[in-house]
Amino acid sequence: MERKIHGAIAREPTMDTATNWSERTRPKHNPSAKTDHEEHANRQQFNRPRTSMGAAGHWIHMAGLFAPIVIGELVKDADKRWRYVRLASVGTALAYEAAHTIREQQRNAEREAECREHCR
Repeated sequence: MERKIHGAIAREPTMDTATNWSERTRPKHNPSAKTDHEEHANRQQFNRPRTSMGAAGHWIHMAGLFAPIVIGELVKDADKRWRYVRLASVGTALAYEAAHTIREQQRNAEREAECREHCR
């Protein structure tokens, strides 16, 4: 948009170019990325901490989220309901820790096998 101020033409910034959603969110090509996976990792705009455990971690997390809702629908006695919700919370925490321990044991075994191959 143009307007005259003291005989000179002044341009006002337009809202279209300053806040165009498609321009701001368009994926930017990263020439330093060597593979598509690296390029995707560099473009990712958010952090998903529960995905470090993969699908098992996701299902454990979802079970922990939905347990109070399911227990609330199935158990009508308030005291029993709260007890089961607490037990479900502890159970999902233990399941997640067990999955983490198994994953770490597998990583350690892979590292030891790799070290044995390189040390020969």
